[in-house]
Amino acid sequence: MAQAQPAVPEARTAADDGDTILVTARRRTERAQDVPIALTALNDAQVSVPGTVGLAQVAQLAPSLQITSTNARQTNINIRGLGATPAFASLGIEYGVGVYVDQVYYSRPAQAAFDLYDLERVEVLRGPQGTLFGKNTTAGAINITTQAPSFDPEFRGELSAGNYRSIQVRASGSAPINDKLAVRVSVTNTTRDKGFSTNVRDGSRKNDLHSFSVRGQLLFKPTDSFSLRLIADYSDLQQECCIGSMTTVRQTRLDGSAVANDFYARAARFDYTPLAIDPFARKLDLNRPLGLAVKTRGVSGIADLDLGAATITSVTAWRSLSYLPTIDADTIGLDIFTDAGIREKQEQFSQELRVASNGDNVVDYVAGLYYFSQRIDNKIFTKYGPDAALWIIGPAAGSTQASAGAQAALDGFFVDGTAQANTKSYAAFGQLTWHIVDRLDLTGGLRYTHEKKNGFFDQVQRGPVLTPGQILLGAQAIRNNFGRNIPRYFAKTSEDNVSGLATLSYKITPDVMIYGTYARGYKSGGLNLNATGAPPVVAPEKVENFEAGIKSSLFDRRLTLNVSAFSTEIRNYQSQQIDTAVALTAYIANVGTVRSRGFEADATLRPIGGLSLFASASYVDATYRDFTNAPCPIEYAQAVCDLSGRALPGVSKYSAAVGGEYAADLTSGSEAYINVNYSYRSKFNAAYNLAADAVVGSYGLTNIRLGVRSTDERWDASLFARNLFDTKYYNSIGPAAFNTGQYSGGTGDPRTYGITLRTKI
Repeated sequence: MAQAQPAVPEARTAADDGDTILVTARRRTERAQDVPIALTALNDAQVSVPGTVGLAQVAQLAPSLQITSTNARQTNINIRGLGATPAFASLGIEYGVGVYVDQVYYSRPAQAAFDLYDLERVEVLRGPQGTLFGKNTTAGAINITTQAPSFDPEFRGELSAGNYRSIQVRASGSAPINDKLAVRVSVTNTTRDKGFSTNVRDGSRKNDLHSFSVRGQLLFKPTDSFSLRLIADYSDLQQECCIGSMTTVRQTRLDGSAVANDFYARAARFDYTPLAIDPFARKLDLNRPLGLAVKTRGVSGIADLDLGAATITSVTAWRSLSYLPTIDADTIGLDIFTDAGIREKQEQFSQELRVASNGDNVVDYVAGLYYFSQRIDNKIFTKYGPDAALWIIGPAAGSTQASAGAQAALDGFFVDGTAQANTKSYAAFGQLTWHIVDRLDLTGGLRYTHEKKNGFFDQVQRGPVLTPGQILLGAQAIRNNFGRNIPRYFAKTSEDNVSGLATLSYKITPDVMIYGTYARGYKSGGLNLNATGAPPVVAPEKVENFEAGIKSSLFDRRLTLNVSAFSTEIRNYQSQQIDTAVALTAYIANVGTVRSRGFEADATLRPIGGLSLFASASYVDATYRDFTNAPCPIEYAQAVCDLSGRALPGVSKYSAAVGGEYAADLTSGSEAYINVNYSYRSKFNAAYNLAADAVVGSYGLTNIRLGVRSTDERWDASLFARNLFDTKYYNSIGPAAFNTGQYSGGTGDPRTYGITLRTKI
């Protein structure tokens, strides 16, 4: 279903004067323009757009934020080009962009695959935020705050219907139970029954969407100085997805030599005719079931005690995630794999206790303690089918079929891996802002972190029992090459780190502020718990960041213009890599040093009544400074390549968003409006090893909404279109298993459109 994007990239309503944009980027409520941090603040109307789930719509309004995804688990979030390398997710790595919902850290990207609805705001904080948000925010943080229960009764609901048989129903309501207790419930249900792709085998539609989420809250406020907010949420995402379409087959290396055993040569062994390379025909050739189920749930409690001079806050939370895929992993109509993937269960508990000063003081402060515990269990499985031996190993000498030993080895062979990772993290932090003189502030912060990780991995061969004769034919040796028995091995790491920042800011006028920041960040070490043979322990990242910026509100605050420049260097950068020799398996490697430098600009303008405009842009030069032992892509004959000086994967050098909304009165109580916006990203390489065939071309997307609404917001009827001009683009491109030269890409959503009816009481 389509979604229409909002007009302005900061949390405001039509009546705002630009002075009421409040954020909690420093764990205290402040005006966004007073915070010396490069940030984008978005309100509910801007991100609760019809038809999609997750964070993708946020990225369209914050150009420095880039999200690449093949499915909910395989989601990588980058800010300024840093955060995570596009690849399959690994249970042993932390992500450099922290996602927080109602002050609770979501450690796995799949936990954010819920409908963003009934929100107070979303803050995208750029650059290291480790002092207040924790160790795993070396690139930035996404801070989401939902609407709290209200003692004034309220209700709002909406119904959207669109092409591809899309229906979305959303509703939220709040009411007092008594003068001390209030309740709020938010429910969303999204279905897209007609998927974007067609399976030519049976005509079934794939890449559909079925998402349900509910969030319930209780607010207990017995006095003006104490409040307790209890939150419970549940989400269920079901899709028949997420398989890409073939984008290319490389048959010749850069030196002119042929790629041995390429994709087409293997297909010819079966007289199999693959689909023509035409990704945007959106056709698939699948002979196995396809499915994805992601369920998340959690409970949290936020207690605030106002002591007058300061407020004490406690945030306690428990969360869990279940990820169950069903994948036709060979992506074609043969039985090379009958199933392959990773089933994941994750559980976490966190406790934060902090104190923050109230009001205006010579010194404002925030200090606290933090505890985080997590367990992740993975079942890593690969099941080979009857076509595996001929496809992978090839025919026996003098035959067109696989050898008896190879066929016995792989037909029905099941590689069963078990991995578990445990994390315990303890931290103490503090941040002070000293108002040295009028308009001049100095902010300093430190965070001490002690963290322990441990885990294990083992792998067992399963499948038909081999006969002595089959063993003599080499069947057991073949099995050992494709999935040997690995006795359980253990890995662990223990670390202590101090990170911090220093920021100097000066208000040239009450509405113009300049600032400079130096920050040192830290991301904990990782564990490789898989069969790749990579080192089991990965060193932590160390981050050094310099940033300078100006924030200004001009012309009676009709124009807001913010500009920032940054330079970030990370030593021991943790890069996700993929072993493509057999089944695709992710692992983590320290690649030396990377650097990201660039500029960002955000502007909003309200030149006349009813018209609001916005523009934002970023230039990001993110490169490997030292990566001399990278695994080569298939176009090179050698195994190791030097990627030093090359651009980081998954990073657009240029990105921008522009748009606006104009509303005109129809009657004394209604108005017509048009909302248009356009977002652009330059090309980027989506592969971990910068393969020449994995370049995603530049693209721009246009969204529009036309509607009529009451000025008191009681009703709203609109037509919307997303990707208005049906731009053809990719979310990601990656290689297939067994080094066949085949690459597949996840195609972006086609043009979608529909109607939305809203009401508010």
